[in-house]
Amino acid sequence: MRICYRRAVFRCESVLAGALLSLFVSSACAADVSYIIQQAETGFFFGGGALYQQYAETGSNGTTVDAETGSIPAFTVGASGMTTNPQGGFYWRAAYTRASGSTNYSGASVQTTTANAISEFRGRLGDAFGVGRVLGAPTAVIPYLGLGFHHWTRNVGNGNGLGGIEQYADGHIGIGLLGDVAVSRRWVLGVHLLEGYTLGAQIQSTLPMVVDTSTNQASYVTGTHALGDRPYLNVGLKAVYMIDPVWRVYLRVRRTIFHYGASSASPIFDQNGVFTGYYTYEPNSSTTQTLATVGVAARF
Repeated sequence: MRICYRRAVFRCESVLAGALLSLFVSSACAADVSYIIQQAETGFFFGGGALYQQYAETGSNGTTVDAETGSIPAFTVGASGMTTNPQGGFYWRAAYTRASGSTNYSGASVQTTTANAISEFRGRLGDAFGVGRVLGAPTAVIPYLGLGFHHWTRNVGNGNGLGGIEQYADGHIGIGLLGDVAVSRRWVLGVHLLEGYTLGAQIQSTLPMVVDTSTNQASYVTGTHALGDRPYLNVGLKAVYMIDPVWRVYLRVRRTIFHYGASSASPIFDQNGVFTGYYTYEPNSSTTQTLATVGVAARF
C-alpha cells in the first residue's frame, strides 16, 4: 500500500497535477495497463487519406477578406512506443504528415484555386497508467506534452496571384490527454485532446510597398512578417484492429484549430518616396484542418 501511494503521488506531480488525475483515478493506486493497449501504441505506422482545410482571413472590422476550403491528399508516417510494464510508464510518439493539392479560393470578386503544400511534424512525451475498467473494458490514460512544427506553402491562383507564393511557418506546444480503451482482444478505441499555443508564427510574403501614382501600378517586395502566438487546439479519435501480435490496421480522424495574428503595418510610398497615407499588412486568419487517415502499423 505504501508503494502504491508513493507511485500515485509521483504521477500526480510529474504530469498534469492532481486535479486532472483525480478525474480518472478513484483510488491511490493505479491499475495495470492492458497489454493490448501497449501493443496498439508501439511500433512503426504509415497511413494515407485526406486533409480538409478551411482557412479565412479577416480585416480589422471583422469581415472576411478571403477564404479557402477543400480536401487534398495526405499521408502520415511515424512511430510510437510505450513501456512494456503492467503498471504503465513512459510513452512517446513522433509523426510526419504531408498534404499536397488544390483548394478553392474566394476573395474580393475573385474565384480561383490555390496550390497547397503542407508539412507537419508532431511529437508527444507522456506517462501512461491504467485506470481499471470503463464500461467493462480495460482503460489507460496518458497525459502528455505535445510539440510540433507546421509549414504551409500557399500559391493563390497557382502562380497568377498578385501576392505570389506565401510561406507560413509556426510551431506549437501544449498539454494533452489520451485515453485508450481495449474493447476486445483485437480492438482498441482512443480519444485525445491537446490545448496549447502556436510559437513563432510567421509568413514570408510579397506585399505592395511602392505605387506609381501616374499608372496606379504597384511594386511588390518580399519579406518575413511575425504573426504572433495564438491558442492551438487538437482533438482526435482512433480505432485500432489487431491482426496479430505484430500487425495492426487503424483509422484516425483529428481536427486542428489555430489562428494567426495580423502582422505589423508597413507604409506604402509613391514613386518619389512620399508616403501615400496607406499601409499594407497581413491580416488576422483562422485555420481549421480535419485529417482522416487509414493505415497499417507493425510492432518493433
